[in-house]
Amino acid sequence: MTPILEIRNLTKSFDGVPVLKGIDLDVDPGEVVCVIGSSGSGKSTLLRCLNLLEEPDGGSIRFEERELTDPATDVDRLRADMGMVFQSFNLFRNMSVLGNCTIAQRKVKGKAKAAAETRAIQALSEVGMAGFASQDPAKLSGGQKQRVAIARALSMDPQIMLFDEPTSALDPEMVGEVLDVMKALAASGMTMIVVTHEMAFARAVADRVVFMDQGVIVESGTPEALFLKPQEERTAAFLRRYRA
Repeated sequence: MTPILEIRNLTKSFDGVPVLKGIDLDVDPGEVVCVIGSSGSGKSTLLRCLNLLEEPDGGSIRFEERELTDPATDVDRLRADMGMVFQSFNLFRNMSVLGNCTIAQRKVKGKAKAAAETRAIQALSEVGMAGFASQDPAKLSGGQKQRVAIARALSMDPQIMLFDEPTSALDPEMVGEVLDVMKALAASGMTMIVVTHEMAFARAVADRVVFMDQGVIVESGTPEALFLKPQEERTAAFLRRYRA
């Protein structure tokens, strides 16, 4: 199987401080990869480099056999094919739920309004939010906002979904509704990279778990292997702290 995403020797620094120190990672079509690690380990920077929200300093990122670090890369097309869900929702406050889910379809993909709305309603239905299409996002709960954000990304029919700590800004009682949507997406065969602190989700849903620390991938393996029999002391120490 040819990987949908191939990362080689990816580096990134901020103000001279290395944050990513030569990341190598392949992701296969349909695979769910969960990235775990302490705050500041480089997890979110890795995701943001993948869709060029941050420009890598060095290395190679190949997505569907396209080199993303090539200056000729069509960034809008890339972001259409690589859906991103952020910690803080990032919904447009001056648009309805439906408007949030149609604007990129119309501006990036050139869809007609009716076609964009049809696809948006389908995506909202997938996350249980179709009944809120005309709502002002400000009136939604945090869990509802995040489900709309997922629907917005799905409306673009991406080839891969990137999730950056999608439950970290939610009240505890709202976490489950978002994780349930993500579990359903994973079961549907969506390729996903999920930066998360939800260890139970990673154990239950991931095909592979990647542990990052200080800008490097320390260990990678199946959930069973990594959680029950970590090979590296740094991994074991992180898991002990988390369980504590």
